[in-house]
Amino acid sequence: MKRNFLEDLGLEEDVIVKIMAENGKDIKSLKTENANLKEDISVKEGIIETKNTKIAELEKVDVEAIKKEQFELGRMEGSKEIEEFKRQNAIDKEYSKEFEIDGKKYKVKDRKGLQGYIDNEKIKYENNEVSGLVEQFPEIVKTSPYLFETDTKNPQFADTTQGTTNKELTKEAFKKMTYKERVALKNEKPEVYENLKNE
Repeated sequence: MKRNFLEDLGLEEDVIVKIMAENGKDIKSLKTENANLKEDISVKEGIIETKNTKIAELEKVDVEAIKKEQFELGRMEGSKEIEEFKRQNAIDKEYSKEFEIDGKKYKVKDRKGLQGYIDNEKIKYENNEVSGLVEQFPEIVKTSPYLFETDTKNPQFADTTQGTTNKELTKEAFKKMTYKERVALKNEKPEVYENLKNE
């Protein structure tokens, strides 16, 4: 509203001032509201532009290539699991094989007990073949024969007390054994030796 318009209407000066002041308040309020709306529009336009940019980027993505890549990754992971299964299966077979040392045939009797003696870094698996496991057994047989079964017959120790026919080794018979007989018992039947020694 213009001051000239109000003057042409013949209004008094103090009335014109009051009308102009009130009009100024309205204009200021509308300008503030207008500025806020422009800012809202600007923010929304920025959001729309960001969304449009993301949409454009997503349209460039080759979904089929991603699917193929993920399929290949899954197949590779599956192959690793299958390969590890084959490796473990081959190692299990090695543990159950019979092997020979100095003409004696041996077989693993206590696999769990044997684990502490095995150097796993020496075990290799290539072309479905395991190496480095059975090669460790001869040294372990020397130090811990009780972990293995052998094809040779264990010596029979009997109570040598006159008048007895007992074939089971007793504590009394163990006490009467010579040093050489005890060493042979320890090598051939370590569990029996340990039990009798600790009784």
